[in-house]
Amino acid sequence: MRHRPVRLRDNRRPRPPLRLVLPSNPLASALQYFSRQRLMARSLEPVLRAKTMQEARVVSDNRADGRTILGVSIRNLSGSRAIDMIDEMVRGPELTKICFANAQTLNVAYENPQFRAALQDFVVLNDGVGADIASRLKFGEPFSENLNGTDFVPAYLGRTRRTLRIYLVGTTEDIVAQTAQKLRLRFPQHTIVGHRNGFFSSPEDIDQACRVIRATHADCVLVGMGNPFQELWIDEHAAKTGARLFFGVGALFDFQAGHVSRAPVWVRTLRCEWIFRLLQEPRRLASRYLFGNVMFLARVLADVRG
Repeated sequence: MRHRPVRLRDNRRPRPPLRLVLPSNPLASALQYFSRQRLMARSLEPVLRAKTMQEARVVSDNRADGRTILGVSIRNLSGSRAIDMIDEMVRGPELTKICFANAQTLNVAYENPQFRAALQDFVVLNDGVGADIASRLKFGEPFSENLNGTDFVPAYLGRTRRTLRIYLVGTTEDIVAQTAQKLRLRFPQHTIVGHRNGFFSSPEDIDQACRVIRATHADCVLVGMGNPFQELWIDEHAAKTGARLFFGVGALFDFQAGHVSRAPVWVRTLRCEWIFRLLQEPRRLASRYLFGNVMFLARVLADVRG
């Protein structure tokens, strides 16, 4: 006996049959569709571009937050971005202190807790191949640009949007006077308001120098005493000068005055200026560049391994 299939009652209304309606001119309709999509994409392009730029700035800011090497946080910035950042910081309420960290600086900071603590209030920029090697070992990539003070400080003075009143402190009286004259000629948009040597006989002598700087209404002070002395001097006495912007410039005055020769451009391009300096002053620099560089690499490797 055959069983008939049971049909379930469906109270829903029957669906109308599907009808495929083709346009009278398919090619024209397709072109019109893609034209609308293109117009929509163009209208969204500024929004997408702004979002992409914002995300890029966030990534850049995160990278610029600092790479800590031997306890010192070093900014990862291009030269142009560093100049813009310093100009923005000077407008703020805090003093702006800039220094440059090479292998020697980081060795001293590793050994000197007072110096390392003082650098926390500085914008520290990378200087030289040693800092780049350390960055590669610890972070997998070098810094964005080599921002050594000898090149960066003149670049800042030439490109800043601000007109500065500059006071120079450091080295001998002859060299700092020659540097002041060179800077007057090279950067006429700024005013060199005074200078003095970097040798102080007493705390009272330092206080007197700060009063002199304040009386000149300087807003930028270049301090060239070598590290850690220039950074410690800035850290302790900057507020008494009335200035807003401070650079620890190392041997900049010696180079500007022609007292010490720079390496040829091709040597600097190869990142071998330290070898040129060593050949110039072997007795003074042998310990720093030979023994010091070995110690620096050993300390960085220990830091990387944790």
